[in-house]
Amino acid sequence: MPKGKKRTKGEPVYHDELKKSLNLTVTPTGAQGLEKLAEELGLHSKSELVDKIGRRLLSVSPMAFTEEDRHEISKSSQPANCPC
Repeated sequence: MPKGKKRTKGEPVYHDELKKSLNLTVTPTGAQGLEKLAEELGLHSKSELVDKIGRRLLSVSPMAFTEEDRHEISKSSQPANCPC
């Protein structure tokens, strides 16, 4: 069975453009969650998961969350000392 396209430096593999390095900082739990989600979706890596979200090939919709979920999400993005 043939494998995927061989990687050659300076040539795109999956799309018509080269990848750009991006540094994301997440908690260990967030990183594990991204890894598990990528695996569940049959993707090769967390990077591929983030790329598909950015290309809008994979949707992360706030409509899928309840009001309580949205409150927890916004609360968790506030600084610890925020009097919000």
